[in-house]
Amino acid sequence: MLATIVNIVRREIELLGQDFQQWRSRMAGRGRGAGDLLAGRQTNERAAVLRYVRTTLTLVLAFVILYAAGGLIPVGFDWKCCFSTGNLGTFFVPWMNPIVRLFNPQSIFAVTILALVLRMWRYHARAWRIALALISLPTLWLLFLGNVDGLVMVGLLLLPVLGVPLVLVKPQVASFSLLANRRSIAATLVWIVISIVLWGPWPLNFLGVGDAAWREAWPQDITLYPWGALLALPLLWWSRGDEDMLMAAGSLLTPHLFPYHFYVLMPALGRMNVFWALLSWAVSFTPLLANYWGPGAWHFGNLLSLTLWLGLYSRRRSLQRALGQRQTA
Repeated sequence: MLATIVNIVRREIELLGQDFQQWRSRMAGRGRGAGDLLAGRQTNERAAVLRYVRTTLTLVLAFVILYAAGGLIPVGFDWKCCFSTGNLGTFFVPWMNPIVRLFNPQSIFAVTILALVLRMWRYHARAWRIALALISLPTLWLLFLGNVDGLVMVGLLLLPVLGVPLVLVKPQVASFSLLANRRSIAATLVWIVISIVLWGPWPLNFLGVGDAAWREAWPQDITLYPWGALLALPLLWWSRGDEDMLMAAGSLLTPHLFPYHFYVLMPALGRMNVFWALLSWAVSFTPLLANYWGPGAWHFGNLLSLTLWLGLYSRRRSLQRALGQRQTA
């Protein structure tokens, strides 16, 4: 057992070393590209630097526009009551407050939209799918509530290592993505140890989440814990290696789940076929039925876990079949 742990640690250290060497290589390439740009030489490094500069400028311009747009909507309740005052509950991770102090409502608005768009851009999603994710209930709810789940999406973009602290800022759903990669698991364990050294045994603060008093105060908490584990555990096994599938399965198991927490899964609409994407988008609005059918109807939101997972699984199976056919051809 000890030898196995030592080998795993050694392997992770080797992978981190490879990451560092690749980073140095990229930085050296950008340095050469900048020199070629100034000298007017036409090289691949110069073209890469130009693409990087254009992308950066586009993101800056988009951020400025979204920042201005964020100033046109009322400041959300969560920002007013909690994040602007630092009056966070004990169930928040201790590094939440230092991070949130770097932002204001307008910047959170911009980050929430940009991070979602960037993750879908990585999936090569079409524009209509991005629009669908932006006008889904989880995204709209989050934008008008003034919560900070957009920082979690940034963390997902920075995985497998650097994004771990941001993913864990709101771990309800996103933390399951860390199971997709051994390096993410290792980075999570290291960060948890470091954070306990810095802030004490903060995970114990989660023990009060989901008790009777909590459920009475938050009827919109649609967690299925612990019974959701009966379905979540096999789905987690079948989701190995896929961040979105793991998050969709994990949302059935998490002990705390508000419907807007599905925001981190909205980019998955860019990865499934049209039927499942449109169905998942429509299902995202079903928690609103609680306005007509009472608090129990909040749990219609749990259907989104299933439609998202099934859509992703269907796409995975289609890709596997296509690959098998090419290999046998």
